[in-house]
Amino acid sequence: MRYFLAVADAAHFTRAAQKLYVSQPTLSQQIKQLEDELGTPLFHRGAGGVQLTVAGERFRPYAERVLHEMDEAVSSLGQSESAPLEPIRVGALEGTGDYLLPSVVARAVAAGLQIQIETLPALELQWAVAREELDLAVGTLPAPNLNAEPLFDEDLALWLPPSHRLGAHARARVSDLDGVGVLCPSPHSSLRAILDDALSRANIELRVLAEFPSPEAVFRAAVAANLPAILPAPMLQEPLHPGTARGWRAVALTNPRPHRTIALLRRKGRDEKAGVRAFVSHLGAVVAELLKPE
Repeated sequence: MRYFLAVADAAHFTRAAQKLYVSQPTLSQQIKQLEDELGTPLFHRGAGGVQLTVAGERFRPYAERVLHEMDEAVSSLGQSESAPLEPIRVGALEGTGDYLLPSVVARAVAAGLQIQIETLPALELQWAVAREELDLAVGTLPAPNLNAEPLFDEDLALWLPPSHRLGAHARARVSDLDGVGVLCPSPHSSLRAILDDALSRANIELRVLAEFPSPEAVFRAAVAANLPAILPAPMLQEPLHPGTARGWRAVALTNPRPHRTIALLRRKGRDEKAGVRAFVSHLGAVVAELLKPE
């Protein structure tokens, strides 16, 4: 519903995708899936943008009503004086969960929810949700046996100290890393697999100065040693490390673009415990704030 309304408001897939912090193909796929479920097109697509079809115009107020009622439900849960809710078991990818979930948990706890966090590799997260060992997870696509809602694209970026020669531009080609000494995640991490794939496609070898088991360790070591690093771009937002990296710059990597789509994973066709929707609402709010343009 949120994706549909974003496209309807922007009248353009690219602008809506930027607002939602997902790629245009991901957004287009989600809208196509919604249209398939409803059995009718919701948008007229043209070179200059999109317009709602008659069916889309009829569907819009229902979508707005659903989101409004969900917000009211979240507010009601947060103000409830009833018995404590059963803890919500949340899974997350290591690294992604480290920078994304602290603010979400803070909001959820303030609203009266109890949260349990577990970090697991991507496939184990999916299995744990499917086996009902977790209520939901922040994982990756594809997740064919679960309900998967894309949250944002997690790009890898080049994290540069002040005055580094590659910091003069907002973007750098992966081939520009040839010969550059960097700190990066260890070979066993999923982020390193994304980086290695991009390096292989660009046909270069990275000069790795040091490897660490977590992105947070890479970040701290890079700042301490004043050395470049490869890290997830969202974790480099200044509010997450106020005053600790003055003058540092995150440079986007392209050609090829190393990234993965972070998604909210839930079970199909099962009733969810009270509080899950409230947690999801807090998650969506934090994603929007964390990834908004500076």
